[in-house]
Amino acid sequence: MSILELSGASPIRNPTPAPVQAVRPVEAPKPPAAPLEPAVRVDIRSGDRPAPAVEEERPVEAAPVDQNERRVRIDEDTKSLVYQVVDPASGDIVVQLPDPVVLKARAYAEAAAAKLQSNERPLDRTA
Repeated sequence: MSILELSGASPIRNPTPAPVQAVRPVEAPKPPAAPLEPAVRVDIRSGDRPAPAVEEERPVEAAPVDQNERRVRIDEDTKSLVYQVVDPASGDIVVQLPDPVVLKARAYAEAAAAKLQSNERPLDRTA
């Protein structure tokens, strides 16, 4: 008795190879017959056109200025750069990158790594 008879598995048969098809060589692209003309022509001569009508002078309005104050600081615990957008009227932080939760997680991870390093004692073995 062979192992194949006991396991109930049939032997692996090599599949018949697929027929090979002939591949035609790729032809190189042909150069254009004539040079291409520009897609757009622009006439920039100013003497042929009448002068535009002069509009009444209006007072120039200043563009609305974002009232929020931008700050860049260094976090004391993680020593990483923090970007903040602060509302000057209330002093509230509108946007902070990285997020305060991320900064706390970094500080916790760094403190845990420092504690782990301080607990490790070098092994001194002499023979």
